[in-house]
Amino acid sequence: MATGGGRAAVSSILVDLENVWGVIDELLGTLGPSGWSRKHGPDWVFADLPYHLAYFDRDIVVNGIQRGPDMPASEQRVWRNMEELNAWNARKFAERAGNQTPQQSIDQMHASREAFRGMLAEMADTDLERPVFIPITGCGWFHAGMALYICLGHTWSHATELRLRLERTAPVPSASATHSALGFYSGLLLMALDREQAAKTRLTTVMEFTGPGGGAWTVRVADGGCTLVEERAPHAEVVLTQSPETFVKTLVGMLDPMTAIQSGAIQVAGMEHLATYGALFPPLTPERVIQPMGRAAP
Repeated sequence: MATGGGRAAVSSILVDLENVWGVIDELLGTLGPSGWSRKHGPDWVFADLPYHLAYFDRDIVVNGIQRGPDMPASEQRVWRNMEELNAWNARKFAERAGNQTPQQSIDQMHASREAFRGMLAEMADTDLERPVFIPITGCGWFHAGMALYICLGHTWSHATELRLRLERTAPVPSASATHSALGFYSGLLLMALDREQAAKTRLTTVMEFTGPGGGAWTVRVADGGCTLVEERAPHAEVVLTQSPETFVKTLVGMLDPMTAIQSGAIQVAGMEHLATYGALFPPLTPERVIQPMGRAAP
């Protein structure tokens, strides 16, 4: 990778990553010896988190960016649905030594971060446009910059979920990291689009997030297509307003979206159009096949 040219964008991404890494380290540092075996959601315990972050950052992001356009054709396969993504996670957990300690997983997580830092140290902003293959459901060929934002969004969501499951009010990611992550996740809404429904429906929706790092993103469905722009459209049929914490709770299954709406955690303007929104963006069931959003192979 090139070492010449500006590095403002690369440095900005690294600052946000260092911030969310620090949040995770501080929260994990509060777990006593018995805390690691506590439930972290329906399937995990807290000891699973650092191990998961270690292999995700290493295998998906660092290795993907380093291989760039040289990814063998035989490995250019995108997981079709959430079932295949879950199966990959299960295979990675099966590779973990049966007697591995939480500290060994933390060491692996830190080693992945060091590899990440070393890779970014050699990157200029121009390298952010290099092709990268991402096998995650809905992805495919993107650019290196997107791979870094996938890592940031993924890490941010786990940092926020970790704090919520530990029932802590702090630490929280920076406003900058939160804003970037929310922008990334707003873009994932396009992945859930029912294209058959979109061919016969027009709808403008605003996803608005409150608090530090919040903002508004507008999703427009028209003529079978779907676009996302960071702005608050003045004439949207639906406006969904929520905190970043509420968003993460619904994302990871800690809170049912309809319950969040009924309780006011998610505020809806344009309730009469909510059914149309639901038809356009139905929940991602494990078996539902998602078409890759990436660009053509290099």
